[in-house]
Amino acid sequence: MSIRLRYLAVLLILFSMMILLGSLPGQADRLSERFGDKSLHLLAYAGFSMICFRIWIAPRRQRIILTIVMIAVLGLIDEGIQAALPYRNASLLDWCVDLLAAMLTVSALSLHESLSPLQNTHAKN
Repeated sequence: MSIRLRYLAVLLILFSMMILLGSLPGQADRLSERFGDKSLHLLAYAGFSMICFRIWIAPRRQRIILTIVMIAVLGLIDEGIQAALPYRNASLLDWCVDLLAAMLTVSALSLHESLSPLQNTHAKN
């Protein structure tokens, strides 16, 4: 199995675990009270963004766009599931935080790649 398929599998497993955990009655509320709802969104979607950024085989600019689009879709799925559950609430602000996490993460990863001598060597070959 290629490394990119492994990254995709990890992304889907982690996303599914987050959805499952958040779908348990009262569990999301307990986690939000303890750690903060927006902090949880930032952490989860920054992690998803890091994985997603490594999946794509494309120039950096395209990987940035593809990652942000993928995070937007995952965030919409997450909020859509929350809207369907009677004990959860969907939030446009949560989705915006998901996108912020993606933008900050891909910006940091892109900057790291541009400053990394190893990456620059591979880019020239």
